[in-house]
Amino acid sequence: MLTVKQIETFYWIAKLGTVQRAADKLHITQSAATKRLQDVEARSAAPLFERGGKKARLSAKGHEIFALCEGLLDSIGRLQASQDADRHRARVLHIGLTELVALTWFPAFLQEMREFFPNVILQPHVDMSGPLQEQVIDGRLDLAILPEPELPAPVTRVPLGSARFAWFCRPGEFGSKRRVPLRELATRPVIEQIPVSVITIMSSRAFERAGVDPQRICGGNSAVAVGGLVAAGVGVSLLPVDLFRQQIQDRLMQIVTTAPPAPLVRYDAIFLKQSHSALGHTVADVARRCCDFSSDEQAPALSRER
Repeated sequence: MLTVKQIETFYWIAKLGTVQRAADKLHITQSAATKRLQDVEARSAAPLFERGGKKARLSAKGHEIFALCEGLLDSIGRLQASQDADRHRARVLHIGLTELVALTWFPAFLQEMREFFPNVILQPHVDMSGPLQEQVIDGRLDLAILPEPELPAPVTRVPLGSARFAWFCRPGEFGSKRRVPLRELATRPVIEQIPVSVITIMSSRAFERAGVDPQRICGGNSAVAVGGLVAAGVGVSLLPVDLFRQQIQDRLMQIVTTAPPAPLVRYDAIFLKQSHSALGHTVADVARRCCDFSSDEQAPALSRER
């Protein structure tokens, strides 16, 4: 009979594509991972992987066994999560955050997690939404909180709440009492981020729908840095409103009322269906209660110098 360790090793080799990556994920040696895979293949009536190529590719039989292993590991994960809660066993949860979440409601979420789950140690990883989603899919992160991710089948999505985005400019560049068409907004340089950023994705979609192609400037990976460029008069940008409420109040930045208006952006907790489902739903419930982008405890400061 196969052991859970053997099944888990086969699953991660198929998931990550190489024996070495699976060994690193499971914190075992490559030779141990190879031995476990050989044990699984010895009990199979047909080859589980196609031969040739650097990356492991499942055969037809391999896909069939993989689906069964995924369901089994999901059930085992739920059982282990329940047992961990009962035994108060400490565990580390690697959680991915975008900059907006980290600078608004994450401190409240962290406090509530500490109160209700003192034996769960959170290790936050702050990055752009694209890389964080990839790290959840390949198993490097247990869970991530992301804006409207497009997900493959093995990933669970739990909606948390929405953040308001708006177009920003330096005060006085556009009238504050009229609606500005995107074609007119596009006469100024548009400050975006790298392609996997939600700011860049939403900005590109908006101008594509409007049929215009503005001059684009990459403002780096930080939304706060992009806000600083807007305040300096470099251009306009689509940014989360709650991250810059103080700058609006201090007249360092101005919201541009556009036609069409900027959308609300839904944020979800995402995690793999297997192995993290029980804990993932529990953590997502806490995140849903804490999800409030209007929190300004960590609001960034921009200089008044122009």
